[in-house]
Amino acid sequence: MKRFSLILKILFKAKFIFKNPPKKKIIIFDDVGIYDLKNLLQKYNYYVLQVRSQNIDKVYITFKVIKYFLKNYKGSIMTSYLVSMLEIMHPKIVITSIDNSFKFSDIARILEKKMHFIAIQNASRFELRLNNFFLKKKIVKNNDNKRYFLPNFFCFGQYEIDEYRKFKVEVKNFFKVGGVRLSNFFHYIKKKKIKLKNSAYDICYSGEDVFFNISDWLVVKNAERDQIKIAKYLIKFCIKHNLRLITTIKYIPKNINNFNLYKEYLTKDELRYLWNSLYKSKILYKRYQIIAESKVVVGTHSTQLREKLAMGGKILCCNLSASNAIDFPNKGICFIKNFSYEEFESRLLKIYKISKKNYYSQLKEDKEYTMLFNKKTPAFEIIRKKINELLNKPI
Repeated sequence: MKRFSLILKILFKAKFIFKNPPKKKIIIFDDVGIYDLKNLLQKYNYYVLQVRSQNIDKVYITFKVIKYFLKNYKGSIMTSYLVSMLEIMHPKIVITSIDNSFKFSDIARILEKKMHFIAIQNASRFELRLNNFFLKKKIVKNNDNKRYFLPNFFCFGQYEIDEYRKFKVEVKNFFKVGGVRLSNFFHYIKKKKIKLKNSAYDICYSGEDVFFNISDWLVVKNAERDQIKIAKYLIKFCIKHNLRLITTIKYIPKNINNFNLYKEYLTKDELRYLWNSLYKSKILYKRYQIIAESKVVVGTHSTQLREKLAMGGKILCCNLSASNAIDFPNKGICFIKNFSYEEFESRLLKIYKISKKNYYSQLKEDKEYTMLFNKKTPAFEIIRKKINELLNKPI
């Protein structure tokens, strides 16, 4: 009934196209995340295939589409439709930046012998550990890690290769390229001739995970309290040592009253301090510039921490829980776990004061282990080179 209702919603709002979809050599699977691929795709003629029911605004209906749909139908209307669309468009390459899409994996399994599939990592994938945790605790019956299938996976670094192999995720080919968003940022500042200021800000709090993703981590006991306690510690630290705190998040609340979770754990003065530290801009590259220009970035499991470390900065990743599910990929001076305020203060003060060379020498793994980064050769150029190879390679 739910599936039928979903299809009705799509049909009600979508525009009907009574001709076959266009043939393209490159198809972008999912319009979400397309902005991150703009530098990669600027030299190609491609088609964006909408795959989310809420985003689909046109439906192709022809005899050929119906024929292929009936041939491919195995119980899922959406899978059958998308497989049919791809078979008719007959691309050489299908690309997605939503690398954790189960639908992409489903379709790649079906069509891998007919076209090349590329998944580009866009965020840290802690869900692999969580999926394993859910299975061991018998919260779920099926192992979601077995649902993934990535023929060609362009990932952040060696950590992903180790992690995906550890949890037996089916990946045929790994390519370590670094972060596309990070390479886009440096491409942008080079184009705009923006000079980054060294240590323009003292401490940057990467608050992404606390503000909007708490529900993902409720399996970790006291996740809300512990993560927000990091903000409390940061406020105390910055006031005590007369340092400037700046906070970056993707979605800016309208006012201080929207900090519902924080209001439960912070005093009014602490809440006001945090609100005043918030960099209130929705522009992606501005947030990256803040991170790049901060002396130290502090957070939990945010991808921004890996990006800061990759670009040659100092970070402190904090995990107040006993769970390993949200541990940082690198250890040593950059990571602290099950700590008191005094331990937090001592570690952050040390990181703030020491040189970058001294800091990097105290990491367990090389900083490139968690994310590669090369200013001269952006990640999107490396991927583009591989796309060109696949365009000339027979299936």
